Amino acid sequence: MIRNSMRTLPGFIQPFLSWLTAKPLPEDLNQVRTLKPIHHILVSTGLIASGVVLACVGYLHGSVILWVLGFVLATGGIKQMQVMICHNCAHEMVFEQRETNVTVGRIISGVLMLKPFDTYKREHALHHSSKTLLTDDDDTLSYLQGVVGLTPSDSVTTMWTKLVCTALSPLAILRSFWSRVKGTATASNHRVAALTLSFWATVSLLAAALGHFDLFIMAWVVPVFAGYHISTTFRLAAEHTWPSVEVLERRGIDFICESTTGVFIGEELRIPQAAGAVRRTACISVWLIKMLGFHLFIRVFVMVGDTPCHDFHHRRPRSKEWPNYITARERDRIDGSKPFPTNYADYWGYINAVTVNFRNFQNALPYYASKTET
Repeated sequence: MIRNSMRTLPGFIQPFLSWLTAKPLPEDLNQVRTLKPIHHILVSTGLIASGVVLACVGYLHGSVILWVLGFVLATGGIKQMQVMICHNCAHEMVFEQRETNVTVGRIISGVLMLKPFDTYKREHALHHSSKTLLTDDDDTLSYLQGVVGLTPSDSVTTMWTKLVCTALSPLAILRSFWSRVKGTATASNHRVAALTLSFWATVSLLAAALGHFDLFIMAWVVPVFAGYHISTTFRLAAEHTWPSVEVLERRGIDFICESTTGVFIGEELRIPQAAGAVRRTACISVWLIKMLGFHLFIRVFVMVGDTPCHDFHHRRPRSKEWPNYITARERDRIDGSKPFPTNYADYWGYINAVTVNFRNFQNALPYYASKTET
């Protein structure tokens, strides 16, 4: 087990590693404090606020490093607010009252100009249906095929190229921006649409009146639109995988198990048994650089919140343990994840997980080809 390879590190760093990897050590399951939805609300808000402040300071003082750091944190907070709070408001699980969930979901969607909450809530119900997941009616597959341009006949290299180009393309970002503005303006709930557009117009005019419109663009608009687009594009490639053609066609309970996996962030800490002090230190140092560099970036910017444990959400979509996703999934795995026919599947490393997903998409070509013919 890759997580077990990290036991050699001091105990005080283990809670951080459990969060970073989204995989706890079994003996830690009963030692962590229980989290409530307010925890994730505060964390998301804190990331957004600190990121915007750093982006402001970086822009005003001409520090690219500070601005980029602020951009990453603000984007991560925005994405986490959508994934952890807005998403669970759609499931009516953040607050006790349905009306409160809907109101908060609408506010978050408006302030961040996400897909209108009522539309998102309706479409997300289809996403959780085994009949529509990974079909043309699924918003995830629609994005990967319609926006990114993936087809199961593509090579893995081509899929990666399309993914990176779409995520970083200025034209794709502008299209995403226009799509969100248009989606808000044409939303079925005209009152919420009017309030959202009024809010954004007021804030924009206020920033211009104060002589800080450029700061408003660089510290808020860029993370909200460009950052969110980049993060979401990379995230959706890791959200689901493709089972065998037989399972895709049958769409039974095994489809739920095999269409979503755990995507844990990090890699094995390899220290040769005969390693001396110097070599041991070198191995740990190289591993830490990778963990605190690339993998931490992925955890903060792409695989935010409970996204590494998205399979737990699809198996237990009504679980009140969603704020404790790391330990809840691990407990369910240890208990055998009944009544599902198979237990959880684990992928380690974002790049590895997406590569496997792309290969599985290739293997699903006969399924999609038959649907096209009919």
